[in-house]
Amino acid sequence: MSAMRSVAYTPAAAMGASRRWLFGSMLALLAVGLVMAYSAGAVRQMQRGTDLDYLQLQLLQIGVALCGFLVASRIRPRHLYALARPTWIAAVVLLIMVLVVGPVRNNAQRWLSLGGISFQPSEFARLATIVMVGAWMAHARDRVTEVGHGLLVPFALAAVPAALVLLEPDLGSSVFLLFMGVLVLWVGGARVVHLGAAFLVTMSAVALYGWARLEHPLKRLQGFADLDPSSQVGQGLMALGHGGVLGTGLGGSVAKWGFLPEAESDFVLAVVGEELGLLGTALIVALYALFLGHGVRLLLGLRTRFGLVVGVGLLMQVVVQALLNVAVVTAAVPPKGVPLPFISSGGTSRLILCISAGLLLGLARHPEEDPVQPARWASSLTRKGAHPG
Repeated sequence: MSAMRSVAYTPAAAMGASRRWLFGSMLALLAVGLVMAYSAGAVRQMQRGTDLDYLQLQLLQIGVALCGFLVASRIRPRHLYALARPTWIAAVVLLIMVLVVGPVRNNAQRWLSLGGISFQPSEFARLATIVMVGAWMAHARDRVTEVGHGLLVPFALAAVPAALVLLEPDLGSSVFLLFMGVLVLWVGGARVVHLGAAFLVTMSAVALYGWARLEHPLKRLQGFADLDPSSQVGQGLMALGHGGVLGTGLGGSVAKWGFLPEAESDFVLAVVGEELGLLGTALIVALYALFLGHGVRLLLGLRTRFGLVVGVGLLMQVVVQALLNVAVVTAAVPPKGVPLPFISSGGTSRLILCISAGLLLGLARHPEEDPVQPARWASSLTRKGAHPG
């Protein structure tokens, strides 16, 4: 672990303050999300006569997400380490269930309904993959530079759920999941040359699959290249431009009146920019920066390989997702259904991201607790007679 550190640890008092600041920035983002998701979706809901039901749904989703955060924040590192393998297996099983019994919506199977509750297992799979790959890399210790322990096994742990998500089909979520797995591998100490070769081969295979089998992503790429003003991205840019610096005022968006189909979810930032202007979007960016800054301070206080590797994955999935959403709305990258963390409507995304933040706080509460006991890992993925790490 000492080889991985070149900076001073965050003091205990600063760790406590950063935990509170991270929680506060998350609460602020959820509060903004409650207001803006309702504002963006109210028009369509009012036309259906369900606007109050929609508001109640948003409140319920945020309440459930906060409960998930509180529970996750009490999970100690050793408990999270013990949950890594069963959680990953559960995620794979759920992804298989989606392909078998999941309802088909818009020529895709991405949702699963259990007990009348619909959720997207790919979101859960990403979190489970981060924890599982991080647990494996912490277990491998000094053998992370080997091809087997540092690449083949952990890369397979990320590739299996990514492949199942790709079959739904959901190209963007599959690539995002694989990217987060590779990020955790890199932080865990895997050799860059191994990761680069594996990632290039895998991305080439995914690109060929998408080109041959998936028509929808190709249409999105073509629309992005042409940048049709009537497209969702074009309408999002027009909404941002219409808002100017100060915005049109809360509720004053024109784009949400049928011009922006995903106004309350993937393109909620465009509605924020139109109604609250550049100042409103700058405030949101500042809240994410606050979340990132104190998240990094917490990471610098973690004193175990497991805590650091998993913590980086938990923090960066929020940050990377926010960057992707901003890039899509501002037409910097081709469009992909990526919710704006904590703000976009969507119960699954809010719940998983709040759980991720809670798990990070749980790691930060016990920065010196090392859960790795190589002799007792007893993983079926470890070949007989392998060095325990």
